[in-house]
Amino acid sequence: MAGGGSAQGPVLKLDSGVIFLVVSQKENKVIQRREAVIRIEHRGKGTPSRLEVIDAVSKLLGVSPDLVVVRRIETEYGRDSSKAWVHIYNDRAVLEKFEPKHLIERSSKKEGGGQ
Repeated sequence: MAGGGSAQGPVLKLDSGVIFLVVSQKENKVIQRREAVIRIEHRGKGTPSRLEVIDAVSKLLGVSPDLVVVRRIETEYGRDSSKAWVHIYNDRAVLEKFEPKHLIERSSKKEGGGQ
C-alpha cells in the first residue's frame, strides 16, 4: 500500500481512506534516530490513535513498529487533518534511553481502551 510520493515524501493511503504523508524527515545522528512530521488526512473520520499512526509510519518507512514513538498528534478544531511528530529509532535500547516511559507505554501494543 505504500506509494511513491510527492516532493514532500512518501504517501500511504489506507483502505479506510485515511492518508499519511511524510512532510519532513531529518536524521539525528547524535541520538541515532530519525525525526519525522507526518500529515494525516482523515476526512469524515476521527483523529487516528497513536497505535494507528505507529502502524502506518512503520509501513510507510519500512521500520518495525517497536522502534516508532509518537511524540504528539495535533488536530485543529473542526479540521479533517492532523499532524503527528514521530521518532524512529534503529535500536530499542536507544529508544528506551531517550524516550519518556509514559510515551513508550502509550506506543505499546498493550495499550488499553479502544484499540
